[in-house]
Amino acid sequence: MKHFSKKLPVLFLALLCVFTFAACGSDAETDDAAKTPALSMEISQADWDSYRQFVDLSTGITMAYVEMGVEDGDPLVLIHGMTDNSRSWSLIAPYFAEAGYHIYMIDLRGHGESDQPDTGFYTTANYAADISAFMDAMEIAKADIIGHSLGSMTAQTFELLYPEKCDHVVWESTTPVSADALGTYYYEYGESIGAEGHPDDAFMEEWYYCNNPVDEEFLTYEMEESQALPGADWERIAGGASFSNLLPYYQYMDDSIPTLILWGSADGFFGEDNQDQLKELVPFAEFVAYDGIGHNIQWEHTAQMAKDCIAFFQDEEIGGN
Repeated sequence: MKHFSKKLPVLFLALLCVFTFAACGSDAETDDAAKTPALSMEISQADWDSYRQFVDLSTGITMAYVEMGVEDGDPLVLIHGMTDNSRSWSLIAPYFAEAGYHIYMIDLRGHGESDQPDTGFYTTANYAADISAFMDAMEIAKADIIGHSLGSMTAQTFELLYPEKCDHVVWESTTPVSADALGTYYYEYGESIGAEGHPDDAFMEEWYYCNNPVDEEFLTYEMEESQALPGADWERIAGGASFSNLLPYYQYMDDSIPTLILWGSADGFFGEDNQDQLKELVPFAEFVAYDGIGHNIQWEHTAQMAKDCIAFFQDEEIGGN
């Protein structure tokens, strides 16, 4: 008993050290976790700008982007339409966040807070290269992708040029990529208002016309940010869209990449004839039409589009209507 009692203080001291180090380790882990903020599941319109981050890309531009969702969730890259920006996805993003995705909403070059280099037309190949560089910078090997309007034309180009980086791809409110997609009207409009000029209110009301009610606060912000782009930028954006041409290359698209086309029957930009042409060019793509919905499906028919995209990403049956 005497022999054992002499060892008690030593044993007690050893145990005390073990618990002390364990507590310190736990505190350190807690501190590390506190230093890494969780991604937001929803961002208000007023706060959107404060969530923008910036990254320098190997293509030579600095790109702005917003993240939402689950940190270790499957990556989802969202590509906005002509003269829009990451905010374009603010209404639908919470649905994807709730489904567990790590969402990356980018500002294409010339749009939002990304660089506006004076390099001539911004083609869909330029945008696709930027997105590839963005994924490299974010260490994203492969992602689900949704593109809207000009973003859908970019998604098509990305799918052709970087198939290894595509998981599932959604083309929303889209058309075959060619000079006929938009023509030169919007390029000429940008030229008419001058390099430093801005679109007038009447033009913006028409540009952002929606067939169904859309959140007014969101639409006000989105219109103001688009209107802030100078005429020179409208020229580079609109001219580049018409300058791009994928018609000779659809036959080379990888038909193993799950591809979904979403279209609203009231789309005032890309009509049923554009969709029929796409069905012939890309016969492997699934097609969903929404009756009475206009060009901005993610604003006008938000919940259903989110539901259909999530089902598509998860290889489940799509129930669009």
